[in-house]
Amino acid sequence: MIENRLEYQRMYEVEQKLWWYKVLHNKVLTTIKNHFGKDYTQLKILDAACGTGGLLSFLHNNGCKNLTGFDYSQHAVDFSLERNLDVTWGDLKRVEEFRPEESYDVICCCDALYFLNDHEITHTLSVLKKRLRPNGIIIINIHAFEAFSGTHDLAVGSTRRFVLNDFQFYTKQANLQIVKNTYWPFFLSLPIWAVRQFQKLQIKKGWIKAQEVDSDVKYPGDLINQILQLTMSVEETLIPQGPFGSSLFMVMTSHR
Repeated sequence: MIENRLEYQRMYEVEQKLWWYKVLHNKVLTTIKNHFGKDYTQLKILDAACGTGGLLSFLHNNGCKNLTGFDYSQHAVDFSLERNLDVTWGDLKRVEEFRPEESYDVICCCDALYFLNDHEITHTLSVLKKRLRPNGIIIINIHAFEAFSGTHDLAVGSTRRFVLNDFQFYTKQANLQIVKNTYWPFFLSLPIWAVRQFQKLQIKKGWIKAQEVDSDVKYPGDLINQILQLTMSVEETLIPQGPFGSSLFMVMTSHR
């Protein structure tokens, strides 16, 4: 996906309205508010591998004033700059080189660590830990469970998915602790799984070519989008810690 400008354009165009992004961004904001309280607008926040800047823009629109980010793709940086965000080029594998004098209250990294191998993930988390201010948190969202792999993974260059045990290993090595975790969306797991299985069948049968696939980042229309968002609202109320889902959301802190 790094060199696929079309995928970044699709992301840029739907990030503010697609149910999935809205749910993720609200998860991040709710986590920040719950952890820091009413003074959250003054926090210094970094979005590592920020993509086209959708999360940073959302946080800005909700009162956060001290926001910055970086991404490895110049396409993503360009789209972020169109949102007038403080975003520059940076590499997750060498995150220690990004503004090394700076520290942060919150560091987010959403759906990007799959580009790294196990050693690189541990290294990146270790460096991010060192950049945290006292009482700071790291927020991670990542693709979960191989059963949910499909054309989206091919389109964005993802070759692997994760489970909580993977990150329990990484965080132990990085001297971090996971203080909150949930798989999501649990209620939508079956339809997502069915769609992804059909996608894999289409590739296997040659009905679509693996090198020509697109991601799932498409707006389904207002009605369906609202239904899916409402479904997630009910899920978060009834099941605050989902046991299964295509994404894994985690909050990490330094060991005391």
